[in-house]
Amino acid sequence: MKKNILLVLISLLLIGSGQVIAKSLRVVNFGADIPGITSLDQSFDPDSYSVITQIFDSLIHIDLEGKLIPGLATSWELVDDQAYEFELRENVKFHNGEPFTGECVKYTYEAVVNPETKAGNAWILNSIKNVEVLSKYRIRINLNHPDGMFLYRLSMFGSIVPVKYIQEKGLANFLKSPVGTGPFKFVNWEKGKEIVLKKNPDYWQNGIPVYEELIFKIIPEENWVSALKNDQVDVITNLHPELMREINDDGRFKTVQKLVLQGYWVMLKNQGPLADINVRKALNHAVDKNKLIKVQNGNLGIPMVSLGMMDEIGSNRSLKPYGYSPVISEVLLEKAGQKDGFKLKAITVKQAEKLSISIKEDLKKIGVDLELEVVSRPEWAKRVIGGKMANQMYDGDMAINLVDNPIVNLAFHAGLFLASGSPWSLMNDPVFDEKFQQALFQAEHKSHLVALGQLDEYIHDQAMMLFTFQPQRVFAMKKDVMLPGIGLNGHVDYYVFSHAR
Repeated sequence: MKKNILLVLISLLLIGSGQVIAKSLRVVNFGADIPGITSLDQSFDPDSYSVITQIFDSLIHIDLEGKLIPGLATSWELVDDQAYEFELRENVKFHNGEPFTGECVKYTYEAVVNPETKAGNAWILNSIKNVEVLSKYRIRINLNHPDGMFLYRLSMFGSIVPVKYIQEKGLANFLKSPVGTGPFKFVNWEKGKEIVLKKNPDYWQNGIPVYEELIFKIIPEENWVSALKNDQVDVITNLHPELMREINDDGRFKTVQKLVLQGYWVMLKNQGPLADINVRKALNHAVDKNKLIKVQNGNLGIPMVSLGMMDEIGSNRSLKPYGYSPVISEVLLEKAGQKDGFKLKAITVKQAEKLSISIKEDLKKIGVDLELEVVSRPEWAKRVIGGKMANQMYDGDMAINLVDNPIVNLAFHAGLFLASGSPWSLMNDPVFDEKFQQALFQAEHKSHLVALGQLDEYIHDQAMMLFTFQPQRVFAMKKDVMLPGIGLNGHVDYYVFSHAR
């Protein structure tokens, strides 16, 4: 009896000292199912990597301030303009016990860039020519061309897979039951409800993760706050700022916020009326960015000048924004022969609905009638990204989405949103494609930055997008949940939840 009482007292002391942690961390980050949870899936949706980076490791990780840090590689060096060598971490095992070696890196990257795999992230890693295994724990990655963004590419989209497991079980089985080296192991995916992961007790980085389970709840966004209040979730990763007071006034919860490399992106198709630069500039002058910040993000954010954002690698901070002026817009439309107005069609994610409606209202004032369709993020990805990959291009003029920059380099968004060959891009601009390639083909970092600044200037001057604003991202959570912070890149990746306390 005395022994039982002593155990109870010890337990109470541990709880009081904060040493006992809830077993499960329940997170809501998705309003609907994501397309896939491995880096070999044929779909490409950055949201998926919130889960992928919990199950898998890359050679390089990015910390909360956007700095490159060792992952499965302990060090790396540029050995010539088109080759990097990596020292790999020893004694790392996949969740099924298979050892991690250079052969796994070779298999992963060569599979991704192999057209037969049809990997959705192949366009990101397409600068890889091949991988040489120099020894069990040393590799050389040869590139098709110099690539100033290469190391950043590997930080998230280069998640390493187990070669023997895939060879024995088959790729189809791997896609359903993924095995990685990451801080959490895959348990189950109940479509439309939740994705359940459990702690990897043998993770190579000591002390993480703390939580025994990480559960991604799949809940429509309009129900996220009620889910937090009704103890269905512990963390909301993208709270609308208008709800901050409601959350903070409830003594059970808290919020944290940070200006991140995230944006509400309005991609344009340079066909029809939008083929004329004067029309694209007119749209930019017609939209009140400060109003967008207010209605969409509760005044938490700063207007965008171009594609490049504050604290983003390669952004051009010397550029001036398009000022709000419907009068200038009308002059530009008359110059383009469009003074009588015209119609445009747009598809937007639910998360950007308020912003999209505000844009519609502003454009109406200059005679532009915007037909707006609001869909879930997965449906948007299916229609815009999946459609282009299947040669069924979205037939509208604008595509609006909320997207972060997981690899903090301007070239990522430039390639994603504007390069003609990107599965996201509605744009087809050979001049941009050439300038983008010139910026990318710089092995030396300073030259890469200069070229990116010039690219950002071209994007601004050509009004290749309708520029909106860079938001502060807000997390809401139970008061006893201790997250390490919000990443500068705006992405919810392995670091946030593996380091949660």
